[in-house]
Amino acid sequence: MSKLLLVLGIFIAVSVGYVFGTLQTHRVVELPPADWAMDSEAAQAWREFTASLEAGGALVVESAPDAKARHDGLAYIAELASASLEMKLTRGSKTQPQLTDWMSGYRKFLGDSPDAIYLSAEVSSEHHYVISGHRGDADYVGLTLYGRHVNGWNRVSGHLTHDDIAFDAQGNFKVLVSGTRPEGATGNWLAMDDDAHLIMVRQYFHDRDQAAKATLQIRNLSAAPKEAADPVGLSVGLRQAAEFFSNTLHGTVTLAQMMSQTPNSIEPPRDYSPDFGGVFYPTPDNEYLGGWYKLQEGEALIVEGAVPNAAYWSVSLQNRWLQSLDYETHQTALNHRQIQISEGRYTVIISSQRPLSGNWLDTAGSDEGLLAIRYQRVIESEPPTVRLVKLANFEQ
Repeated sequence: MSKLLLVLGIFIAVSVGYVFGTLQTHRVVELPPADWAMDSEAAQAWREFTASLEAGGALVVESAPDAKARHDGLAYIAELASASLEMKLTRGSKTQPQLTDWMSGYRKFLGDSPDAIYLSAEVSSEHHYVISGHRGDADYVGLTLYGRHVNGWNRVSGHLTHDDIAFDAQGNFKVLVSGTRPEGATGNWLAMDDDAHLIMVRQYFHDRDQAAKATLQIRNLSAAPKEAADPVGLSVGLRQAAEFFSNTLHGTVTLAQMMSQTPNSIEPPRDYSPDFGGVFYPTPDNEYLGGWYKLQEGEALIVEGAVPNAAYWSVSLQNRWLQSLDYETHQTALNHRQIQISEGRYTVIISSQRPLSGNWLDTAGSDEGLLAIRYQRVIESEPPTVRLVKLANFEQ
């Protein structure tokens, strides 16, 4: 009888504990005292990284004009944090560099194009590197080195495209990347300035769904085996990840604030500095145009322009966090092969409702955001124009 009462008592205690939360698996996390990290450099760096995430969340909530933008913004900084850690920590060694696919899987940031793949690696002018691989079906391949302006923003310090690179008959290639060309070295070479810190390889596709992407590797030719085996320091990598995260987020928010001041226009904001564009790792092969669209129910923004003399050009939509809109289930981007033209001109209709005909971009639930126009390797072009209309009254 006593054993039965004991079992019954335990059962009652467990049940009550579960019901009232004493044994629930969910725990409320409380911030520990700040001195927990004082005795460890790596712990302090972790605390700085997580502080940047906390500050980023606050900035997103402060900057977002509505619940959808807040939701999208918080999802965006989660994706940005993932990329920051991969770029600067997991794959952040300059002695044993690895390429990071910026938009791998679910990630989007810094104005991604649906037609492009972006790979980057951390580099230093103290080393000699070789990038090698197979071009695949990419219509454009560009290698861009980035240094720093005095203000810390990125600047293009070196650049090659597929036209500058010698490929073998199968499409394989190698490019040496170094401050000086080693004695006796021949073939493809990309000169590296002293302040070079990152190299990016861009691939553009005119029909990405049907194309095979390039296969690429980067290798350090100058590191001794022992050096090459050392991973990036944990504290250094965390701090660099925090810096990339914060700079990217603040640049994104600043650009959205500037562009949204003059909606439905492609005139650049008066306070926009060309140097500021370095935050977004631009390529000299692209001419970037566009503006901020903002639509009410039943409205459409009409983009009209002369077809540029360019190897590639596109018109696409992004949210305020510079993420391409959902192009897998909505038509939110069109390139030169998809856009119908008439007498050397094009017209693109941006609206939430499909027009009866024409080149349509679906706002996919985002009634405002960035209109991004790219002209690549352009020889001659003129700026397009935009006008706001009632969709029901628009006739092409």
